Amino acid sequence: MKINKRVIIITGAGLVIGFAEALIYYNMGKQQKGKAFSYAIPSGKELGQTLAAVAITSILTAALSNGLEKLLTQQPVTA
Repeated sequence: MKINKRVIIITGAGLVIGFAEALIYYNMGKQQKGKAFSYAIPSGKELGQTLAAVAITSILTAALSNGLEKLLTQQPVTA
């Protein structure tokens, strides 16, 4: 099985950016009105669930991007 480097790059970038985005939303949700903004990383099961969700969406994004690229770069069949 040949692994496409673009899929690895897109998945990796998606993991990094997706996890950063998830942490921002996590902290926004934990923010208490009227208090100074604080930053925390979820722990235990919550961290695992966050990482799993980010990993799944990153893999799906890479697969979709790869499939669309193949579809858009196909040469028309001539008879």
